[in-house]
Amino acid sequence: MIGAGTCWMDYLSTKPPLPAEYYHRNAARVRQLASEATTAAVKEHLREVALQYERLAERADNGTLPVSP
Repeated sequence: MIGAGTCWMDYLSTKPPLPAEYYHRNAARVRQLASEATTAAVKEHLREVALQYERLAERADNGTLPVSP
């Protein structure tokens, strides 16, 4: 279970970390899905997911993504 204010993406961890481009591609894909969504709630949720992917891309660029032991 994930606590309040925590996103499932905060728990993502891979060996080795994925490149920023991976997260940028997924953000673009999710934004495309948001543009095609027909309900406001779904659009908003997908936009939030896209922002989370962009944050992960920024962390990957900065080398601050966690790596599994």
